[in-house]
Amino acid sequence: VMVKPRNGARNAFSLLLAASCSDTEVKEDDGEESSRPDKSQEITKKKKRRKKKAGKKIGTRSSEDNLDLDEVEASVRWVESNLGPAPTESQNNRNSCSASNQDAANILKVENKFLNHENEMKRIFGSRVVQSENNRSRKQRGNRTFQRGSVLVTPKPTWPNPKTGLSMRNMESEEDGSWFTWDHSPQYQAVQIDFLSAVESMDHRRIMDILNANPMHIDSMLQLSEICKMGEDSATAAELIERTLYVLESSFHFSFCLANSNCHLDYRRQENRSFFIALFRHISFVSARACYRTALELTKVLLNLDPAEDPLAGILMVDFFALRARENQWLVDFYNTFQNKRNLNQLPNLVYSLALATFQLSLEEPRLQDKADLLLQDALIAFPDVLLPLLDKCSVDIPMSVSTHTYFMDTRATPGALTTLCTLYVERTYHCWKEPEVLPWLEKNCTEVIKLVDKKVEKVERSIENRKTRYQGLPRNIHRHVVMSEFSSVISALPGSLSRAPASSWDPLPPTDSINTYTAPSRQQTVLDDPSSLRLFFRSLLPNFNPDEPMPAAGEDGGAQGPEGGLDLRNSVQSLVGALRDLLGNIEVVDAPGEGEAGDEASEDDVPPGEWD
Repeated sequence: VMVKPRNGARNAFSLLLAASCSDTEVKEDDGEESSRPDKSQEITKKKKRRKKKAGKKIGTRSSEDNLDLDEVEASVRWVESNLGPAPTESQNNRNSCSASNQDAANILKVENKFLNHENEMKRIFGSRVVQSENNRSRKQRGNRTFQRGSVLVTPKPTWPNPKTGLSMRNMESEEDGSWFTWDHSPQYQAVQIDFLSAVESMDHRRIMDILNANPMHIDSMLQLSEICKMGEDSATAAELIERTLYVLESSFHFSFCLANSNCHLDYRRQENRSFFIALFRHISFVSARACYRTALELTKVLLNLDPAEDPLAGILMVDFFALRARENQWLVDFYNTFQNKRNLNQLPNLVYSLALATFQLSLEEPRLQDKADLLLQDALIAFPDVLLPLLDKCSVDIPMSVSTHTYFMDTRATPGALTTLCTLYVERTYHCWKEPEVLPWLEKNCTEVIKLVDKKVEKVERSIENRKTRYQGLPRNIHRHVVMSEFSSVISALPGSLSRAPASSWDPLPPTDSINTYTAPSRQQTVLDDPSSLRLFFRSLLPNFNPDEPMPAAGEDGGAQGPEGGLDLRNSVQSLVGALRDLLGNIEVVDAPGEGEAGDEASEDDVPPGEWD
C-alpha cells in the first residue's frame, strides 16, 4: 500500500538543490531585467522631450523680432532649396507675357458646335424646317451616297469623293504654336499647272473643262464661284465654296484642329492661301443668311490661322459679327485683351463698336451708362469722319448743329487710308446703329462732343494731330480685305498702284514675299485706258473680256450680227453660269457598296499609287 506524502513534509536535500538553482535563476533574471528599459522611465523621458520641444517652439514664436542674422539666412537658404530662387524681372515679364497669351487663347477659343451654319439655322427656324428642306433637295438631286463627316459644312449626297491628291504635313517654324502646310501630289500638280495656263490664256471655258474632269479641284471652284456670284446665282456660288472647304477639311493633318488656337497656317505659302480665301467667302455667305454666331466663330478661326499677320484683316469684321450675334461682353473682353498688342484704338471700327457694345450692356446694367457715353464721345472725337456718312446711311435727319459743324464736315485733312477704314465700317455696320434706342443716345453724345470741340480741350487737339501724322498708308492685308469684301464705294478709294498689281479671284493680291510652288506662264499684256478698280475686278473674273474690243455693228433688227462679232458681258456671264449649273446638276455619284460586298475589299486598292489621301 502506497502512502501519499503529506504536503507539509519536504525532502531536505531537494530544498538545498532548489535553493542553489533559484540563486542562478535570480541572477539570470536580474541580467534580463537590467537589459530591458523600464517602460515607466521611457514614458517619462518622452514626456520630457515633448515638453522641451514645445518649449522651444513657444520660445521661437515669442522671439520672432529678435532673430539672429544666421537664422534668417538659414531660413532663406531653406526656402530657396525647397521652392527655388526668387524670380527675376525678366522671368516676371515672361510670366506676364505667357498670361496674356493665355488670355488671348481663351478669347479666341473656338467651339465646334458653332462652326456649321445649319446648326444655327436649326436654332432659328427649327430642325424640322431645315431637315425638310434638305430632304427636298436630296429628292431633286436623286442619288444618295455616304460622305465623311465635316465640322465646317454639311456635305451633299451628290458631292464626289474628296480624295484629290491633297495632304497636310507639319512644318518647323520659329514662331509659337504648331505650323502646317498643304502638299500637292504629282497628279494634282499637273492639274494645277493646267489651271494656271487656262487663267493666263484668258479662256474661262478651259477652267470649266478642268472642273468637269476634276470636280474637286480647289482653285477652279474658287474662280467659278465668283463668276456664279457675278451672275446672281448665289446658291451655286455658296455650294462651290462649301465643296472647297469640304475637300480641304478632308485632307487635314490628324493633329490639325480648328478649335485649337495653336494650329497655324502660313499665308505666304501658295498651297495654304486657298483655305483662307474659301473661309473668308464662306463667312460672307453665312452672314448673308443671318447666321451671325457662326460667322463670328469662323472669324475666330480666321484670326487663329495666322495671328501675327492676319492676312485677310479679319480684325475689321469681327466686331460686326459680335454685335449682330449679341456677343457684346465678348467684344468688350476682346478689345481689352488685344488693345496693347495691336493698338486697336487706331481702328475706327473697333472704337465705335466698343462704345455700342458697352451701351447694349448698359441697358441691362445701368451703371455702365456713363462709361458708354465716354467711349462714344472718344470715338466721335478720334474719328469724326464716321458720323455724317453713318447718319446718312441710317436715313436720319441730321441736326443743323451737327451737319454744319466744321469738325464733322471738313474732311480735307483726313488721309485716304483713314477714309477707307471709316467708309468700310459705315458700309458694313450701319444696320447696328439703326435700332430705336441707339439713335437718341448717339444724338445726345454728338451734342456733348460739339461742346468739347468748341472748348478746344486737350484730347480734341491731340486727335487732330494724330490724324495728320498717322494713316499714311494701309498694309496689303487691308487692301486684300477691301477687294474681297466687294463694297463698291470702298473699292473705288483704293490707291491706283493696285491697278498694276496682279489680281485674280482665286488668289487676290498675293503677298510680296510669297513662297510659290508654281510659276504661272507669261500673260499677254494688254493696255487699259482706264485702270480703275472696277475694270480690274471685271478682268479678274472674265479674263477673256476685252473692254477695248469694238462693239458689233447693229443689224436691221437691232441685234448683233453673229457670235463672231463678240458677246455682251452679261450674256457671257449668264451662259457660263448656265453651263456650270448643268455641270453640277449632272454629276453622277456611284452608290456606296453595302456591307459584305466585294467592293469593300477593292476600294482601298483602286486608288492610284501616286495619289495622296
